[in-house]
Amino acid sequence: MARVHLYLLLAAVLPIASGCARPAEEYTIVVIPKGLSHEHWQSVRRGAERCAADLEAEDGPRVRVIFDGPLRERDALEQIRIVDRRVATGASAVVLAPQHSATMTACVKRAADAGVPVVIIDSGLDDPNHFVKYVATDNYNGGRLAGRHLIRELQRRGKDKPKLILFRYAVGSQATEDRERGFEDEVKERCPGAEWLSTDKYAGATRDSAMREAGPLILQFGSQVDGIFAPNESSASGTADVLRAQGLNQKVALMAFDGSKPLLQSIQQGDVIGSILQDPYRMGYLSAWYCVRHLRGEDINNGRREMSEGTGEYLIMGENVTSAFTLGLYDPEAQARRTTEELRKGPKK
Repeated sequence: MARVHLYLLLAAVLPIASGCARPAEEYTIVVIPKGLSHEHWQSVRRGAERCAADLEAEDGPRVRVIFDGPLRERDALEQIRIVDRRVATGASAVVLAPQHSATMTACVKRAADAGVPVVIIDSGLDDPNHFVKYVATDNYNGGRLAGRHLIRELQRRGKDKPKLILFRYAVGSQATEDRERGFEDEVKERCPGAEWLSTDKYAGATRDSAMREAGPLILQFGSQVDGIFAPNESSASGTADVLRAQGLNQKVALMAFDGSKPLLQSIQQGDVIGSILQDPYRMGYLSAWYCVRHLRGEDINNGRREMSEGTGEYLIMGENVTSAFTLGLYDPEAQARRTTEELRKGPKK
């Protein structure tokens, strides 16, 4: 009996002896990109991991970041399976870049119903009722910036009624569809006399598929076209390769969106007149940060009036392609040098 009393006494005393410190919070955030092949998504991963490191350095919660996505950006069924599997196996929150604005809604609703909050990044969903935050580029504005720069460059070359190709990316990708719509609107406003040679061809998810589609398109219109807009990194890189192969680089003004080292080198060489760069590193950082804040009970939307958080879109040309700011948008070493304050609040205006 004395031994039983001793156990009861220890059970009562030990919590007091251990102090009032709460056990360390631990969260598992699963980042699910559209695919694994593009450098854009690796920047998102690095940003989310940087957020976890910053929180740990501040004695905040411990955050484990898992990066898991389909190999191909056209495999929406695999992305849905990954969301469902990660929700079922213990994710605290999910960061998702949906491949399709409509078909991905159901799995996001299942996650929400299971009590797993979802932050949407990069591309939106048709139904905004099942996620807690949307962190993305203003893609429509980015498309307008691309249209403005291309028309200015063509007018500088004496092309007042230029002949254009809009080389689309993929059906259902809201981000690139917004860019394409912004580009078309800007061109129509700034240069109503422009002639559209093609607006219905799709590059697909990879550089190789873009080359396959761009080859016959440029072969057909190469002697006529003045300017081309390609709305993501793989479509722009594939188009640049085709223009070089057909001897039309620097003759046809190619306007891009997104960045990679080869694509930015093409800007330096003059084969691409410019690109609109996003900030995927900050996108990944903010998405993880909002997940943690939501999990800790914070109102991250001010009463749901501000569900969207913009991460910026920037025109990169030959004059600023090697600047420190540009490097910070895509280069891993330059990204790591960015300050925590700037990542959370945005660059100073």
